[in-house]
Amino acid sequence: MIYFKNTVSPDNDKAIFFQALDGEKSIGRCTLILEEKYANITELTFSDVFAGEGLLKSAFNYACLRNYYMGRCTAENADKLLIKAGFQKVNGVYENDIPTILMGSCASCNK
Repeated sequence: MIYFKNTVSPDNDKAIFFQALDGEKSIGRCTLILEEKYANITELTFSDVFAGEGLLKSAFNYACLRNYYMGRCTAENADKLLIKAGFQKVNGVYENDIPTILMGSCASCNK
């Protein structure tokens, strides 16, 4: 079973680190930065699409519970996952409202 663990940075309470764990094995991680207007994922690495989607949803759920409405992802090399998750590219940056991100996508139609 995959577990998503978050840790708030001891140096900055606006930086939260998420880790996807399959038992004791790390299969992905991301960094969420709570900015003034956006919850921004600045780093995202994962071994499979399920870990990547879970990290996105865990991070943005965390942000939503702290009253953030807009999500952004400036992490590199995750274009396919971000498009599948409903992000739109605006001025070169992937973003969308968090409720839409958390709804997910339809696996059968890949939307």
